[in-house]
Amino acid sequence: MKIIKDIGSIGIADITATAIGSIFWLYLASLLTADDYGEIQFILSIAGMAFAFSMIGTRNSIVVYEAKKIELRRTLFTISIIGGIAVSIILWTLYQRVDVIIITFGMIFSELAFGYFLGKKLFTKYGIFIILQKVLMISLAIGLYFTIGVEGILYGLGLSYIPLAIIAFKNLKETKYDFKLFKKHSGFIINNYSLIIFGNAKGNLDKILIAPLVGFAVLGNYSLAFQVYLVMMVFTNIIYKYSLPNDSSGSISTKFKIITILISIVFALIGILVVPKILPIYFPNFTDAVEAIPILSLAVIPNTISLLYSSKFLGAEKSRFILIGSMINLGTYLPLILFLGETYLIQGISISYLISSVVYCLFLTVMDKRQK
Repeated sequence: MKIIKDIGSIGIADITATAIGSIFWLYLASLLTADDYGEIQFILSIAGMAFAFSMIGTRNSIVVYEAKKIELRRTLFTISIIGGIAVSIILWTLYQRVDVIIITFGMIFSELAFGYFLGKKLFTKYGIFIILQKVLMISLAIGLYFTIGVEGILYGLGLSYIPLAIIAFKNLKETKYDFKLFKKHSGFIINNYSLIIFGNAKGNLDKILIAPLVGFAVLGNYSLAFQVYLVMMVFTNIIYKYSLPNDSSGSISTKFKIITILISIVFALIGILVVPKILPIYFPNFTDAVEAIPILSLAVIPNTISLLYSSKFLGAEKSRFILIGSMINLGTYLPLILFLGETYLIQGISISYLISSVVYCLFLTVMDKRQK
C-alpha cells in the first residue's frame, strides 16, 4: 500500500503540474505567433544552460545523499547558489536582461528544493510545491503578458519560483558545512554535475542552434511538438522520481520497471495515432508541428528505458555510465541537427532527437549487461 501511496503522491502532483504547464504553453500558442513562441523558447534555453552550469549540487546528488542520510545538503546548496551568482554576472555581460537571470535563479532554487523533498521522501510536500509553482507561473506570466507584453511571460516564469527559493534558504541552515565529506564523494558529485550539463545541453542547445539555422517559426513549431512529447513522458518521470530514492536504498523490483516500459509504449501509440489528428484543429498556426509529433512519440520508449537505467546506476552511485552516455547522446544529436535540420527542417530535427535517444538507450543497456 505504501508504494501505491508514494507513487500516487508524486503522480497526482506531476500530472496536475504538467496539466497546468501544458495548458499554459498551449494557451500561449493560441495567443502568440510561431515566431514569438520560438523566441521565448530561445530565451528559456539560454537560462536553462546557465542553470546547468550553476548546479554543482544537482537534484540527483541531493536525492541520493538525503536518502542515504549523508549530510552534504548545506555544502551542495551553497556551492550551487554561488555558481548561480557567477553565471548571472556572465549573463548580464552578454545579454543585459534581468528576466534571464531571474529565471536562472528560479531553476536553481527549484532543483535544490525538489531534490530535498524527494531525497527525504516528502512526496506530499513535493506535490504541494510543484503545483504551487505551476499555479503561480500561469497566473503571473499571463497577467504580466497582458500588462507589459511578451517580456512579461518571462518575468512571470522567474517570479513563480519564489516559494521554492524560501524552502531552499530555510534548508540551507539545517545542516553544517563539511568539505571533507564533499571531497570524499566528489567523484559522484562531479559526474552528476557533468551529467546535468550534458542533459540540459540536449534540451537547450538544440533550440539555440535551431533559431539561427532555420528561424524562430520552425523553432516555435518544434517546441510545441516537444511540449506534446513532454506530456507523454509524464508517467515515466513520475516513476523515475519514485524509483531513484528507492533504487538508492535497494528496494525496487524488475517487474515494476517492465510494467513502466509497457505503459510508455501505450503513450507512444497515442502520440502517433491520435494527437496528429487533433492538434491542427486547435492550433492552425502550428500545423508543421504535426510532422514532428509521431517521430518524437517514438522517442518515449527508449527514453523511458534510459531513465530506468539512470535510476539504477545513480542509486548505486555509478553515474559515470550516464555521463558517458549523455556525451554520446549529445554528440549524436547536435551534429544530426546541423546535417538534417537545414534540409528537412522540423522532420530532420525530430529524427535527430529520436536517433540520439535510441543510441543513448542502447549504450546504457550494454553497460548494464556488462555490469552483470
